[in-house]
Amino acid sequence: MITPADAAHAAIIGTAVGDALGVPVEFRARAALRDSPVTGMRSDGTHRQPAGTWSDDASMTLCLAESLVEAGFDPEDQARRFVRWAEEAYWTPHGEVFDIGNATSRAVGRLLAGVAATDAGGDRENECGNGSLMRIAPLGVYLAHAHAEQRVE
Repeated sequence: MITPADAAHAAIIGTAVGDALGVPVEFRARAALRDSPVTGMRSDGTHRQPAGTWSDDASMTLCLAESLVEAGFDPEDQARRFVRWAEEAYWTPHGEVFDIGNATSRAVGRLLAGVAATDAGGDRENECGNGSLMRIAPLGVYLAHAHAEQRVE
């Protein structure tokens, strides 16, 4: 039987590996990937990074996981870690933030301006990207055995 710790490790490692596989080909056309499918780690590519480099998605996943372990579910603590990532390259593989999405950048800016973590995200239709889905796995593991009411909240 898989333990919650094993599930958490697997989710985080899977996120980092999947992210690192995708970094060199981010924004590439599907046809180009059909002609040159990703079958292993690549260097350079879209962001000119060394092979195995993860992006903002894995970095923010690590921030979320660390926050859940150290502070429980605390959006303000999560926000402080996300700001630290954006400003100090915290949890980056090479000490550099090389990719930050527009919605994330705006949310971090709102956090820096003093907006509460629960209000800092965008609320317009064009601000509903999938970045949060790429880093949410630690929360799923954290809440896996919680009561339904807690998961909904």
